Amino acid sequence: MKTPSPIPEGPSLASLRRASVMAVVIAVVLVVTAVLPAEYGIDPTGIGRRIGLTQMGRLKQELAKEAIEDARADSVAAAAAAGK
Repeated sequence: MKTPSPIPEGPSLASLRRASVMAVVIAVVLVVTAVLPAEYGIDPTGIGRRIGLTQMGRLKQELAKEAIEDARADSVAAAAAAGK
């Protein structure tokens, strides 16, 4: 009869902490260099401008403002039509 092999130990607490810290650092770098320029037109590092993400983010912001203005105009027109 074979004896079961021992259960391998998982990673140490120190290596889990190190991996977690590295994951958070990478996430922050990605947010600052890619997400902020692409989504909001905010570019604290200048990298987004060089690769075109800042322009895309600013365009998205302008389109969102126009959509809000169009929605307001539509609701005003609908209210005026309902009041007649």
